[in-house]
Amino acid sequence: MRQHNTCNNSAASADHPFHPLSFELQRCAPQSKQRMHELWAQMAGTPHLPDQAVVFSEWPIVASQRLQDKLIERAQALCQILQPQLQAQAVQNSGWTQGVAADVLTIDYAIICDGDAWDIRLVEFQAFTSLLTMGYRLHQVHSQLWPQLADCPPWQGAKSEQSWLQSSRSWLAGGESPALLEYQAWQRGTLFDLHATSLLWNMPIIEPHQIEIDAKGRLFSKQHGVRQQHDKILNRLILSELQESDQFSHRLLTTQLNWHSHPAWYFLVHKGLSAELKIPFEPKNVKANQWHDLNLPAHDLVAKNIFSCGGKDLKIGPSSKELDELSSAGQGDQWIVQPRYRPYPVMMTSTGTPVFAEARLIVQLQENQQTRIAMQILRMYCAEQASASFFQGREGEGASILHRPPNE
Repeated sequence: MRQHNTCNNSAASADHPFHPLSFELQRCAPQSKQRMHELWAQMAGTPHLPDQAVVFSEWPIVASQRLQDKLIERAQALCQILQPQLQAQAVQNSGWTQGVAADVLTIDYAIICDGDAWDIRLVEFQAFTSLLTMGYRLHQVHSQLWPQLADCPPWQGAKSEQSWLQSSRSWLAGGESPALLEYQAWQRGTLFDLHATSLLWNMPIIEPHQIEIDAKGRLFSKQHGVRQQHDKILNRLILSELQESDQFSHRLLTTQLNWHSHPAWYFLVHKGLSAELKIPFEPKNVKANQWHDLNLPAHDLVAKNIFSCGGKDLKIGPSSKELDELSSAGQGDQWIVQPRYRPYPVMMTSTGTPVFAEARLIVQLQENQQTRIAMQILRMYCAEQASASFFQGREGEGASILHRPPNE
């Protein structure tokens, strides 16, 4: 996690993590946050963005070839080491009769200081799809504002938007009658992405209280007096958030349908596994009750609750007393501890304030095939953390997409 001291960098450096096209477009065709906000809402067809233009960065960002190569190499290595945890048997072992292998992994990497140079560091991962549609619609906005970026899509494999849409359709929303499942969807800060996803893939958003499961295991939803059967679920539901999670989980166990991001995977593959595996290129992580094994002072560490999200339950530079208290309170195995890092100042604002970045890769997992990066999102942040809950509309701050290098 970030510290307050930074290392030196230059936007003109030949070894910058971003391609020079990033700075050229920012200089020649500057945009405002409000313009990004309005265009994205128009492209996505949704009114559910926050009132203030704080979500999107106004800066176009293109990865250098070195950054792109690092992200691909690290993501492939992580997926390889996680392979035993991604098998269908893991779902069956957790009580589900229908075993289905994990089909997605969302991975966050921070761009960090490595001496006076830069590198990337794994932040966390989960078997959950997050912000894929947001990234696609943002690519359309960028292609309109900066036509040079139309040929630098933030995904692998698919050569055009149409081929990306076709391959993603079967992956996320295959079947005759798919639906997007979430709990309290209309009250969430992520509603802008949820609703955009619903519109793009022509699937209703359904909630647990709207679901019926018949004796044959068929799943139906009932909305506005209309009953509809669904054969594929794009899942965004975390079962533990439900007040009656055990009862609802028992009902879901009887269903006979296809899942994208099966609800069991949230608990089976998550950042806590980084304390149990030796992940290539990454420093050692441990559970909180083993933090002394890192041989680092407490203030050089970060502690994270295994199932936290959005920057919650995070202790940056804790005291040794705080770490020891986690163990004494019986929470030592619910937290992981990692070495801190210094974030690399990838950009500077007009007033000289450093801006940092985390890349989010949404990876399509396919049996007997190499992993494919389906989307690259970049979160730019000026202070605190990269989570959207900390965005305040500052210059450069917000979500962008990480375009692949031109002519790659």
